[in-house]
Amino acid sequence: MKIIHLTDVIVEKRQRTEITPAKLQELKNSILRVGLLHPPVMWQRPDGKWILSVGERRLKAVSEIALSGLQFSHGDHLVPPGCIPITPLGDYLDEIGRFEAELDENIHREDIPWQDRVQALANLHKMRQSQNPTQTFTATGKEIAEKGGTIKSPDAGRVMVSAAVTINDHLYDPAIRNARDQHEAMQLILKKEEEKVIAALVKRKLATMSAKPTLEVRHGDLLKLLPILSAEPFDLILADPPYGIDASSAGFRARTVHHHNYSDTPAYAKDIARSILIEGFRLTKPRANLFMFGAIDYFEWWRQLASTVGWVPFNRPLIWAKSESEGLAPWGSSGPRITTEFIFYATKGQRGLNASPIDVFRIKRVPRHERIHAAEKPVELLRALVECSTLPGESVLDPCCGSGSTLVACKETKRIALGIEKEETYYNTALANVHGDSDGTQTDREIA
Repeated sequence: MKIIHLTDVIVEKRQRTEITPAKLQELKNSILRVGLLHPPVMWQRPDGKWILSVGERRLKAVSEIALSGLQFSHGDHLVPPGCIPITPLGDYLDEIGRFEAELDENIHREDIPWQDRVQALANLHKMRQSQNPTQTFTATGKEIAEKGGTIKSPDAGRVMVSAAVTINDHLYDPAIRNARDQHEAMQLILKKEEEKVIAALVKRKLATMSAKPTLEVRHGDLLKLLPILSAEPFDLILADPPYGIDASSAGFRARTVHHHNYSDTPAYAKDIARSILIEGFRLTKPRANLFMFGAIDYFEWWRQLASTVGWVPFNRPLIWAKSESEGLAPWGSSGPRITTEFIFYATKGQRGLNASPIDVFRIKRVPRHERIHAAEKPVELLRALVECSTLPGESVLDPCCGSGSTLVACKETKRIALGIEKEETYYNTALANVHGDSDGTQTDREIA
């Protein structure tokens, strides 16, 4: 054990990317109460500076204690203010050895986010490959297993390292990065790759078709695509844009089973709605309808903007009663669960609806185990909206088509439809859902 000054410590890039404030406070309280039981492990550079290897949380806790002007003990000794006890790491360890020491600590002793663990395991394997190009997953897995801890066998180590390398290559994808654990991430990757294969087969099939298109899926950003579409081909716009309720935030993800892996800030939601209402008016025929799902918070803003553009908005939202029990509880047990969603309705050229449905649609939501998209709407609900506002053979635009449920509803009711989807994963899903059993009357076009 050695005591050094905190100013002599350097923290370089770490495997751990997140330290929970609550856990850090618990550790600080423990150090002040019973002392620092296990000093951080560090190694010394030639210039005399000490580089942290293991114990980042302990170092941060001690640093905050020092800033507070408090002291703590280590064993029978009171540590001088601004100092920290350390365990020096011997010179016998090279860069990879020090990396392994940190990884060993993180896997066996510290609870780090699974994303950080995956990246660390993948990086360790790459380091070993740089030393030995023939390094296998089995060899790296055996090396980890021999250190003990939760990985008990070389085979388990091989599986873990192999999965880590695969997942690490997909962490750029929000859907993968936001998975709850490594197992869910791998399942999402397998599903994503399967849908890519299906989408490729669909594209090949559609390319050979010569019939007039009736259903079309385009890969693109509606903010860029809507302004360049030809005017007046559509009888209905049916949109389910982001709600602007920060559903993509970590706090929201922690309370939901299915993640919203897209921007859902209020500013972005307004930009999307503005484009749908303004460009949508230009893109629809002189007599047309519009339905748009969204949060009640924006209803008055939509109504004012729609009126300014030329739509005639219905003076109150339609309600989708999606469940008798399942729903988000923003206040937990202290408040009600939300089992409804709202639909903004507007018409153009006094078209109105074919029939007069009641303003509450009691249609069950898509079951959790069947849900593909976090905001997925049941085909039955979309079919009801399509049928009450258009006739067979008329044209529908869904500018945020997700997994393609609106186009499936149009297919079932013999409407023409165009769906636009920005996220490639959902675009591939929509292709599979809409064209997977193509009868020769559909086409597809991709716009980057």
